[in-house]
Amino acid sequence: MTRRIRPTLLLTLLVALAAPMAVAQNTELLDNVRSASESLTSYSATIEMTQHQARGDSVIVFSFDFVPADRMRIAYTSPASVDGQMMILNGDRFYTYIPSLNRRLWKDVEDGSNDQGEEMGFLYDFVTQDAAAFIDTAAGVLCGTPEAYALEAAECEIEVTPIAFDAPGGRQTVKVNGADGAPVAIDIYDGDDLVMEIRVLNYALNVAVDDALFAIPEK
Repeated sequence: MTRRIRPTLLLTLLVALAAPMAVAQNTELLDNVRSASESLTSYSATIEMTQHQARGDSVIVFSFDFVPADRMRIAYTSPASVDGQMMILNGDRFYTYIPSLNRRLWKDVEDGSNDQGEEMGFLYDFVTQDAAAFIDTAAGVLCGTPEAYALEAAECEIEVTPIAFDAPGGRQTVKVNGADGAPVAIDIYDGDDLVMEIRVLNYALNVAVDDALFAIPEK
């Protein structure tokens, strides 16, 4: 006599078989992110950042160049009110230029002027080669299936996988490029409220970056 497996039993078996595969995929993706961060020699990108506040949303666009461990340049292009504003970190010196105010500011890093990219959430941990520490602390888990993501400035699409992190500074959902381990979209929450969206519009990993970008003008 042929025995039939009841639907509920079949579903239980499928879930049990799928669970180890999901864990393996999760581990492999996070390992790729760790490896990409630890081996990073340079990062250049165009980034859009949207901040959600009670009085309304604000959107800025800027170029971001980083060479571990201590060279960084942020140059704003949008909105018009901040166009041309820039921040440069080069070794132990930090420089800010605000053209709308004709203001230039020089500081030493020990004055607390470093870590200017922390508001970018996990993206900043990734480029500063600290992704492994973040992942180990925040216990990331896959929270969706691979999906298409448009790199708008590059006019192309890539496949990304969303990962949920329960980070000490607030929950973050990060979409990672499965091909190279780079984060391209980060949503940062305060409780259940979405407070910051970071979208990478294009980027390049481990390419030659002109040292002139990080040159700080003399006073």
